[in-house]
Amino acid sequence: MSSRSRVISLAVIAAIAFAVWATTKSRTPDGTAEAAAQPAPRALAAAATPAVVPVSSEAVSSEGQAIAKDRTQLPPPTPADTPPVQTARADTPRPEADRKAGLDAGTVALWEDWRQRFLTPEGRVIDTGNGGISHSEGQGYGLLLSVLMGDRASFARIWSWTYTTLFVRDDGMMAWRYDPKADPAVTDRNSASDGDILAAWALAEAGRRWSDDRYREAAAELAAAIRRTVIVEHAGRLMVLPGQEGFRRDPSVVVNPAYWVLPAFPVLADIDPDGAAVWNRLAAETPAVMAAVRFGTPALPPEWVVAEPDGAFTLPQDPNFPAAFGYNAVRVPLYLAWAGVLDPALPIYVDLDRLWPAGAARITDRPQVVALPDGRVTERGSDAGFRAVAGLVACIVHDRPMPADVTAVDDDASYYAASLTLMVRLAAAGRKPACL
Repeated sequence: MSSRSRVISLAVIAAIAFAVWATTKSRTPDGTAEAAAQPAPRALAAAATPAVVPVSSEAVSSEGQAIAKDRTQLPPPTPADTPPVQTARADTPRPEADRKAGLDAGTVALWEDWRQRFLTPEGRVIDTGNGGISHSEGQGYGLLLSVLMGDRASFARIWSWTYTTLFVRDDGMMAWRYDPKADPAVTDRNSASDGDILAAWALAEAGRRWSDDRYREAAAELAAAIRRTVIVEHAGRLMVLPGQEGFRRDPSVVVNPAYWVLPAFPVLADIDPDGAAVWNRLAAETPAVMAAVRFGTPALPPEWVVAEPDGAFTLPQDPNFPAAFGYNAVRVPLYLAWAGVLDPALPIYVDLDRLWPAGAARITDRPQVVALPDGRVTERGSDAGFRAVAGLVACIVHDRPMPADVTAVDDDASYYAASLTLMVRLAAAGRKPACL
């Protein structure tokens, strides 16, 4: 920047914008989150830019940075290191007819319920627990679920609405929040990395499964946009920022482990060959971060974490970044399992199983939101999404099938809970069929 005053002004603007973003993006007790934008077609931009964007101390603000005492320290990776936990690449897809025949009745029933309750005829995914808004995460879930279910018509509808409505940014990623009651309907143009990664993964799968170059090209363009915009090198590791704006806090960055959609990274390495080294490096480094960045007793992954310049991870002390395990972080064990990380002795699984000792029975209330690092339970319940993830964790740790009712259709499930339940079934089917 040319002057200190300009840096401060930009930082203040970014902080204000982010406060609004974080307030709405954070999940509610209904498991709700994001939303999206207003119709205006735009092609996905593909630009030749650096594969890794280093964190710039000139473009970030140090305002609001309060560092917690609690720290998790991971040794800095070196090129010769073998990652502590390895991901497994997705299996080569079976022919469509064989794949459809392999879908069990419970998974099909969940998809039919999800499609009827949360998908409009136009292809907009409705967040029922968050005032009927839509968002890039929900569109990403819809795209991924529909392609994995072999529902090409639903995929095409969801992609059409997403493409014409959310791609209104100049960097090739989606605006994250759409409110049909607002004017303009795109109420927040910041990006949300989980939604973009989910969509790119789904597009890559669609292009491969249905031999459609249009989807392959869109996946490649979106993957490149993500790579050049929100993937940064920090303290010797690659980090996925939660969004383009608001998370660089010189000399630290704020990240959300649940936004690192681990099973997508090998797929994006294939679809984005110019960035394959970046995606493969993320696939190698992320499991160690997910498995080790935990706080409290039992040690749980936080919703938000501060990555310090010395390589340590600390809990934030900022009301915009709650120091808690909850509706976002419950995706961390799901993404680990979906990526093929299934060691039952992995401490994150053991500690989560300790948190939910009753397994995943539908009628049992269990801890859902836990303040960190003191371990104080601030919310209990029987949310369908938590039940499903608890059942998957119990299956991994104890090598026993999930109770049938924990991944059954639940008429009370919110959009997010129903999405988690369906993803648990798909992850189990692909990685540990004995769970079903």
